[in-house]
Amino acid sequence: MPGEPSIKHQIAFVSSLPAEHYHQLEALLFFNERQDRVRHGIQTAIDRYGPPEIVTDGNSLRVRVAGPSEAQCLFAIERDGKVSRPVGVILYVRDSFERITVLHLVVAGAYAAGGPRAKYNLLLRLVQAVKRVARCTSGIRHVELLYSQNRPRAAYA
Repeated sequence: MPGEPSIKHQIAFVSSLPAEHYHQLEALLFFNERQDRVRHGIQTAIDRYGPPEIVTDGNSLRVRVAGPSEAQCLFAIERDGKVSRPVGVILYVRDSFERITVLHLVVAGAYAAGGPRAKYNLLLRLVQAVKRVARCTSGIRHVELLYSQNRPRAAYA
């Protein structure tokens, strides 16, 4: 069926990307066609933590915020044989002893609601990956999502 992944196709979660994916990551993070739907959450995150920026570390990429908080990033990459591309990003900080806050969360249009690969629940899987990090981190009691319908929402770890 067109748009369906092949048998070789898989989604992997990684903490950095090869530098050759800079333009794909830039398009995904800054020019996402659905960002208007969560504009208030984006603005809240930028006001509190600073704007996200793509940083090159040697041959790899990561995303950080320009503010004082040290952010962590997880990328979802789509692999099909030897070809890969970023299809999702979640950026988060531990901003208190008991809380991780998700600052930015984005998936490629094909994986968003209504997209041909929506059934893969990539957005949910990215949040679940951060919740797994939270459960393994001493003291964390909940994960806050800044993009939740104009108000932060806690997702308990």
